[in-house]
Amino acid sequence: MSHLKERTEKDCLNCGTLVQGRFCQLCGQENVEVKESFFQLIKHFLADLTHFDGKLWKTLQLLLFQPGKLTQFYMDGKRATFIHPIRMYLFISAVFFLFIFTGSPSERELAENNKKAFSPSTPEVNGSKDVFSFNLGEDTLQYTTINAYDSAQQKLPESKRDNWLESSIEKKSIEINQKYENDKVKIGKALLDQFEHYFSRMLYISLPIFALFLWVLYRRNKNHYFVDHLIFSIHIYCSFFIFLFVVKLINIISELLFKKTFDLVLLVTPMILFYYSYKALRNHYNQSRAKTLLKFFILNILTMLLMVVLMTAFILLSLFNI
Repeated sequence: MSHLKERTEKDCLNCGTLVQGRFCQLCGQENVEVKESFFQLIKHFLADLTHFDGKLWKTLQLLLFQPGKLTQFYMDGKRATFIHPIRMYLFISAVFFLFIFTGSPSERELAENNKKAFSPSTPEVNGSKDVFSFNLGEDTLQYTTINAYDSAQQKLPESKRDNWLESSIEKKSIEINQKYENDKVKIGKALLDQFEHYFSRMLYISLPIFALFLWVLYRRNKNHYFVDHLIFSIHIYCSFFIFLFVVKLINIISELLFKKTFDLVLLVTPMILFYYSYKALRNHYNQSRAKTLLKFFILNILTMLLMVVLMTAFILLSLFNI
C-alpha cells in the first residue's frame, strides 16, 4: 500500500466502479491521488527497488540459505509472502544476463591484447599478408567465392561431389571469410557476440528439460507433478544465477582494488553449487542420503550431456548466423 493521499471521490479511476474503502473491490487499484511530487516519486521508486513488493528479501533469504524449502512452501500454498517463481526468474535472469557478459578489467585487457597480437596487418610472408581462412570442415579452404566452389563441384563426377551438408558448410566458410576479410579476430568477436545473444535462449530451453530429468528420477512419487519439478528447477536456476553474479562481482571488485582475482573463489564456487543442489534435492524430495546422492549423480551426468548438446547446437547456430 502506498502512502499517497486517498481520493475523496469514490469512483475508481481504472474501471469506474464505486469504491468501498481504499481499494477497488473489482480491479484492486488503490484509490489515491494520481499526482505525485518529485520526492514521492523517488520514494516510491526506492521502495519498489528495495522491497520488490515486500517479498524480495524474504524470497532470497529462503532461496539461498534453505535450499529446496522455497519450493516446498510454494507447493504447500504459502505463496503470498514470496515472489512468484516465473516473475522471480524473469527478474533475476534479466539482471544476470545483463551483468555476466560485462567484461571485467582483465578480460577487456586480454581482448585488447589478442586484438593486437592477431592483427592481420602484422605478419607478412613473401610480401603478402599471412591471413586467416576460416573453415567449418576438416580441409583447408580452397575457394574464395561460392561461384568458384560451385564450378569446381560441377566438374567432378556426381559420386565425388559434396553432399548437402558438406556443401552448406563449405559455402558458409566462404561466406564468413568474405564477410570478415579473413580476419580471425573479427570472426571470433562476431561468433562470441552471436553466442551471447543465444545464451539466454539456451538456458530457457534447458530449464524444462532439466525438470523432465527430475520427473523421470522421481516419477514414483505421486505427490509431485511435472509443474512441481519445473518450479523446483526455476528456483535452482535462480540460485545459480545469484551465486555466479556474486562471484563475478567479487572478481571485478578484487581486480579494481588489488589488480588480481582470487583463485580460491573460483575453486570454491563449483563446490558450493554442487552442495546447494544436493541439499535442495534432499530437503525438497525428502529421501534418504543414499537415494539422494545416487539421483544427484545421475542428474548431473544428464545435465552435463544436455549442456554439451545444447552448447554444440547453439555454437553451430551462431556460426551460421554471423
